[in-house]
Amino acid sequence: MGQRLLLVDSDRSFLKEHQVSLEAAFDLEVAKSPEGVTTFLEMGDFAAVLICVEVADNKGYALCSTIRKQAALSGIKIALISAKATEEEYRRHQSLKGRADLYLHKPIAPSALVAALAPLVPGRSVDPDNPLGDLADTEMGDDWLDGLKASVAEPPPPPPTPSRPAPAAPAPTVPKSSRATQPPDTTRAHLLEEQVVALREELRLRGQQLQEAEDYLHQQIGATTLNLDEMSARDEMLAAAQKEANDAKEQAHILQLKLAGVEAASRGQDRDLAGLSDRLKQVEAELEAARAQSGEREQQAQTLQEQLQMRQEEITRLTVQVSGLRQQLDESTVQHEGERLELMNGLDQKDAELARMAHTLTEQREAYTALEREKQAAHGKLSEHRDRLKNLETLLQEVQEHLRRGSDLAKG
Repeated sequence: MGQRLLLVDSDRSFLKEHQVSLEAAFDLEVAKSPEGVTTFLEMGDFAAVLICVEVADNKGYALCSTIRKQAALSGIKIALISAKATEEEYRRHQSLKGRADLYLHKPIAPSALVAALAPLVPGRSVDPDNPLGDLADTEMGDDWLDGLKASVAEPPPPPPTPSRPAPAAPAPTVPKSSRATQPPDTTRAHLLEEQVVALREELRLRGQQLQEAEDYLHQQIGATTLNLDEMSARDEMLAAAQKEANDAKEQAHILQLKLAGVEAASRGQDRDLAGLSDRLKQVEAELEAARAQSGEREQQAQTLQEQLQMRQEEITRLTVQVSGLRQQLDESTVQHEGERLELMNGLDQKDAELARMAHTLTEQREAYTALEREKQAAHGKLSEHRDRLKNLETLLQEVQEHLRRGSDLAKG
């Protein structure tokens, strides 16, 4: 089982409030984005990871699922913390295969957060000479440093005394120009050194304030023995001075703990510088390989540029051909339009001629019909004449028969 805790959160106020207490209780690492977290977990000796659901636009659930899917990370406990998730949302997530081992809500007190994570992560062993342990690679953050500088620049006013010691000289700082040109890890080491110097200076000032408060307390105690009439007022002033002295002692103790943590972090940075040097050599080798690849890609880009130039020339030639074809098409369109108009005019003339012929045909059909009617009437009259002729022939035959009979009678 691992021994370290990884916090994945980009909420600066949450880190400012809880990072010191988490570092005092556990061996803590901080990541402000989900990128590279799984690789970091595989390389480190981690027991658990605390993931903020809202990190990097609500990618906390996805990171939890990704960790659960990797067999190499099956032994790592996962805790989720959110400022927006509801209990119903957490219950739905608990029903999934990629569920977490612990679900927490923001805001949460630092002591409560440490107590909730204690079953998942082994606690830091306390060394009497180094209460905060080996805080290698600790990142206090710019907000913590600004707050520390503000507290050093504006210490609480000490009790009034007849005389004050001369103000201490400001702690030496590294110029910003030189800091900007140094590697990130060297800058972090200088930052930790500045924090150590600032903490020592603040501790010295607190010690002076404590000494002044004790001197003032002794003066007040001596004054109370000489003037009994002002005893009640002196008691209140003594109580205030005692309270200030206790506060100064407590702040001095806290500063000693912070100083021990920063010194341990500085020692861890020194140990890591050797490893970072090897890593720098490896990165330089990778940079050379990348430069070689860049040269090859530049050659490929030049070749592609030449091909692109050829394609552009071909496109220009085809564009000229297309322009010529379009001109021919326009001329053909004009010619075809004239021919179509002539054809339409011819069709109109043919239509007019067909109309005249149709009218003539209609008149001829009407004349044929009239002739047919006359023909039928003539056939009717001819039939009547034939009937009359037949009747006349019959009468003639009868007359001939009568004449023949008369002739026979005349002969007999």
